[in-house]
Amino acid sequence: MKALIRFFSLSLAAATLVGTAAFAKAPTDAMGPELWSEAMAARAVHANAVKNDRYMVVIDYRRHSSEPRFFLIDMESMTTDEYLVSHGQGSDGDHDGIADTFSNISGSRMTSLGTFVTAETYYGKHGLSLRLDGLDEVNSLARDRAIVIHGADYVYGGGKKIGRSWGCPALERAVAEEMIPRIAEGTLIYTRGPELDAKLYAQIVNQAG
Repeated sequence: MKALIRFFSLSLAAATLVGTAAFAKAPTDAMGPELWSEAMAARAVHANAVKNDRYMVVIDYRRHSSEPRFFLIDMESMTTDEYLVSHGQGSDGDHDGIADTFSNISGSRMTSLGTFVTAETYYGKHGLSLRLDGLDEVNSLARDRAIVIHGADYVYGGGKKIGRSWGCPALERAVAEEMIPRIAEGTLIYTRGPELDAKLYAQIVNQAG
């Protein structure tokens, strides 16, 4: 049954990618004005790291894993598409679909927060994958920890929750295959956790006013 659900989910994901523009939302409608303001402030803080300015990604880990919480923003049309994304096993020890613990420590299998920038692509055990570089102290070991964007069979819609990664923001396979080439090499990714820590997000808070 799970295999059948995954099959239909992948088919739906592929179909969604074809017709997604017709249903795309404005960023503030998709994620809310507060989160969008934070993300744009993070983009301003890390402007020098942005080499691919066509797109931007925002991930809201405050949402349940069964909800779309990976927002891909087209900065030209200012439209947003929403996708499922996993969080780390260590961030959700009781596997209830909520990420409530975050870390930058190798071996923790936890999700890291903060701002990232996409780097090069490669083919690994999960197929086409995208390396990430952390831009903040709290995610500075992203590359060393092999925190990457990749596709995964355990990410699919229709269930009460999706599977967990070893800390990577994993996407549905069809979504990853289509999206990764577009956002590689310098797209900013802003990730938000349950609380807006004043120290952690000090630059962003100041920038946003």
